[in-house]
Parts: sequence; C-alpha cells; structure tokens
Amino acid sequence: MARHVAATIPLLLAAAAMLLTSCSPGGTPPPAAGTTAAATGTSSPGGTATGTPTATAAETAAPTTTAPEPPPTTLKAAVPAPADKLAANRASLYCPKGATAGCRSYADMAGYFDTLLAAVTPLFDEKYGTVSRPAALYYVAAGLTGPTACLKDDETPDPYISTDLSYCSVDRAIYTGQDALWVLYNGVGFAAPAVAYAHEWGHHVQTFMQVPEPETPEENAVLEKQADCIAGAWAQHAAQAGNLNFPADLGDLNAVMAAVAPPDPGEVAVPVAERVAAFQLGYTSGLPGCNSFTPETPILAG
Repeated sequence: MARHVAATIPLLLAAAAMLLTSCSPGGTPPPAAGTTAAATGTSSPGGTATGTPTATAAETAAPTTTAPEPPPTTLKAAVPAPADKLAANRASLYCPKGATAGCRSYADMAGYFDTLLAAVTPLFDEKYGTVSRPAALYYVAAGLTGPTACLKDDETPDPYISTDLSYCSVDRAIYTGQDALWVLYNGVGFAAPAVAYAHEWGHHVQTFMQVPEPETPEENAVLEKQADCIAGAWAQHAAQAGNLNFPADLGDLNAVMAAVAPPDPGEVAVPVAERVAAFQLGYTSGLPGCNSFTPETPILAG
C-alpha cells in the first residue's frame, strides 16, 4: 500500500506562521514551507526564549552572537501519555482554529503529540490488541528528514518530513511532522489532529488485516473512504469514553475531512461529501460498518 499523506501544508502553514508570530505565547514561529529552522535563523523548536540584557559599552562595540541550534538528527518514537496526563491536558486537546489561550504552542507539539496518542490508541488497542499497534509512532521535528522504507513512483525512498503526516505500509510506521501537526491543531482546529491520526492508523489496520493494495484510482478512493470510516469509528469510541464532545469538538467536519489525507499529485481526489459520509458511517456503525468498503477482506472479524 502506497504511503498515505494526511497533511501537506504549503498554504495553510504560511497562514499559521503569521498567526503564530503575532499571537502564540511561548513558542518559536514555524519555518516557512520548504525551509528548516536553521536556514531561517530561528532556534530549534522546544528552545527557551531569552530576554534582551542591557548591553555594556564593550558589548555594544563588539556584539556577540550565538549560532542557532541545528535541527535534530534522529527521529523520536513516541508512546501514548498515561491516562492521568490525558485527563490533565484534555482542555487543550481540541482547540478552536487560531486559538491561543489555554492551547498548546508550536514549540510544544512534541508534548501535545504524546497526549494525542493517548486519545487515539484506546479504540485500536481494544479491538486489535497492543501487539497490532504500528511498528513505530514517530514524531518528526521541524528540519528533520530522512528515508522511509516506502518508495516513490521513481523507486527512490519516500522521505519523512515535518510537513507530512503519513503512514508507510512497508515499515508499518506512522510519521507525524511537527508542522503538519501544528496546521491541523491551530490552522484547522478542533479534533482535526485526532481525526487525521485515526485515518492514518486506519491504513495500518488495512495493512495488517491484509486488505489488498489498490491498483486503480477507484480502488484507492475506496480505501481512503474506509480509512475515513475508521476515523469515524474512533470518534464514536472517543465520545463514549469521554475523550470527545460530539459534535462540538469536530468543528466544521467538511473542513476537517478536506484537510485529512489530501491527494498526492496525480491522484484522484475523493469528494469531500463522500468522505464526510464515510466518517459519519463509522461514527454511527463503528468498525463493523467499515467492513462494507471491503466485504471480502473485513477489517474487523465477527
């Protein structure tokens, strides 16, 4: 199964960067799309801002500068936060679009990611067991890139980058980019990050349940809608567990589904209305309802 990209953000990132620069407390603004923190001269995410000291005469004559920290060089494999941490951070789990008060900052996306995982994993652990989790749940900090085990059409490795949220079916890992997560969290808002992550986990379910890989655009569209349905089943489970206030926490569902897994260049886009319908099927019928997309290879037996 091809690598599934859930959020690429060249336009949304620019808008989010402007908002963050003017409004977001405590975090460094994200780099523009296609750049790294080091290239733009900002400190790497997670650093602490310092005040401007009063300069002495000597310092004024010969100012000293500090080189920006280089971007991280290794991936961070995350684990879901414990239940008490999820409970303590539930108020900032789903923030309205563009909100800053009481919400996480761009620099805190790594900490937010652990809490997000705690909200998403329970459905899949309950239905499939922890042994069926993805091989790795990676957090890709800004400026970090490298090869995944999946290949592009030209047979070169498909890279992980901070502007993607994607699943690779070869190494069975989900890669969550800091910039992609920030755009979903602040640029789209509400439960968009959780819906996107549940969608990508849905592709992992298709992999280990041996749903055949798509060979046509039409087959690919079916699997995308099934992943949307699985995301809807997650929303049902999260609402029942008290981790989602449905429908208030979803905000504009059309906007959310449009931001989740946009088509790669050359792929046929699934109409948003069909994706919303698939999500709603999962919410009303749970995972068994998602079997209807691939009845010969159900994603949940029984």
